[in-house]
Amino acid sequence: MQRLQANVAIGYAVTYIFGSFGAIIVCVNILPWFMGRSIHDDAVKAEAEMLAGAKVYGPGETPALPDLVGRLFQVRQAAGRSVGEIEAGATGAAIAIERVKRAGAIIGVEPDLKLQADDIVLVVGRRAGVVGMANTIGPETQFSDGMDMVVATRDVVIGNKEFVGKTVAEIIEATKELRHGVFVLQVKRGGNPLTLVADTRIEAGDLVTVHGLQEDLQRIAKRVGTVIMPSDKTDFVFHGLGIVVGLLVGLAVIRIGSIPLTLGSGGGALLAGLAFGWYRSRNMTLGNMPTAASTLLRDLGLAGFVAVVGLQSGQQAVHTIAENGISIFLIGVVVTILPLLITMLVGRYILRYDNTAIFAGALSRIAQLNPAFGEILDKAGNTVPTTPFAITYALANVFLTLLGPLVVAFV
Repeated sequence: MQRLQANVAIGYAVTYIFGSFGAIIVCVNILPWFMGRSIHDDAVKAEAEMLAGAKVYGPGETPALPDLVGRLFQVRQAAGRSVGEIEAGATGAAIAIERVKRAGAIIGVEPDLKLQADDIVLVVGRRAGVVGMANTIGPETQFSDGMDMVVATRDVVIGNKEFVGKTVAEIIEATKELRHGVFVLQVKRGGNPLTLVADTRIEAGDLVTVHGLQEDLQRIAKRVGTVIMPSDKTDFVFHGLGIVVGLLVGLAVIRIGSIPLTLGSGGGALLAGLAFGWYRSRNMTLGNMPTAASTLLRDLGLAGFVAVVGLQSGQQAVHTIAENGISIFLIGVVVTILPLLITMLVGRYILRYDNTAIFAGALSRIAQLNPAFGEILDKAGNTVPTTPFAITYALANVFLTLLGPLVVAFV
């Protein structure tokens, strides 16, 4: 038994020497050459398709022509008309009159408030609607004391059954009064933006990004669902519970005759992560973890994994090669690279993969090679390879864990 266990360690050591490095070469260099396209270009293409035309700006980037703007106008043509009448008659896009100053004093804004000549009004809305207000209200003015207001952008999770399963057109009709001063920027489902047209159906758990004054956002949130407030805090209770559940699941052993089947701590943590991740998608107020913290854990875990394996297997691998010559190292090269090349051919010609970034993510995880995946993410510049990596990660971990004891038993 001790000899067989030593053989397992030797086999792992000699294949790991070239396994990580070789997989990086295959996934990052050979695969793009084989597909005829770079990982980065296909990652950008896939991201654009998932975003459904929505623009994503990097850190410190903002559009030169923002969709939502605020402008000040001095009342001329609109004298004698009510606020509600002007808002309803806006052409091009929705607008809202948020503040009115009369004779140097700020007055309350109501739909039936009649504007008077020389009033100063703050109009907020989509650019297409706001820029035309000079012809309706009066000349634009650059500044007026006390007329500035603070707007915010918030994510709201759809939770009210009144809106679940309804189309966008039905929701707009049912919330005319509620929507004053609130502008929807986008709606996401499962992390992917939806194309909003009249017949788009809204489901429970959809994430709506809204923009407006704080009081307007609070008003709509009370009716629609729960506001997800940005936070740099980590929900350690939620994540800790997930780890404990995963470890307990991993301790369970099922026996088929004399063959023990167990997921182990890794497989148990994986299943718990999938379950808790699904639950959080339905309850977004739980399980918060800032992106920076998540990235740190991922990078630290990957670096620690590589370091520990190197410390455990390095000495044994060198000793084995010294005893058996370079041939055992070359055998390890064939054992690690050949399955990747075969999988690459199957994926291209049988499974019809046509996106290099997605294919690279799946290929790196099939061989259980985290270092290769890290290089792929660097090349991609976004998270597109993560989805196929996660899917194959789940399947590979479960099947490797379950089939390992069966292989040993049959051999």
